[in-house]
Amino acid sequence: MTDELKILGPGGPAKHFKAATVLMTKYPHDGSTALIANPESEYQQTYTVCLYDPPAPMRDGHVWLKGWSENEGAPEALEKAGLVKLTGMKWPAGFVEAEEAELIL
Repeated sequence: MTDELKILGPGGPAKHFKAATVLMTKYPHDGSTALIANPESEYQQTYTVCLYDPPAPMRDGHVWLKGWSENEGAPEALEKAGLVKLTGMKWPAGFVEAEEAELIL
């Protein structure tokens, strides 16, 4: 599955981008959905994360989003662009938390 989507909006999809083309694909190791910004650029960025320790529940049609470091603001911008709906559920990812989102595609 590969769908290209355009994200636009104030502040962009993350701290370092004003706008980005987002590729929806699958992680090869577990088949879960991956969202990657600017896939054709050397400055690509992955918005999703796989959580194994502790293992996070993975619901169909949902992803876990990174909102820290270079992805600061990404979950909110993806929601504002109408690509996802944040569920409010969070899961530990080291010293930070990933945010669950439902895909609206």
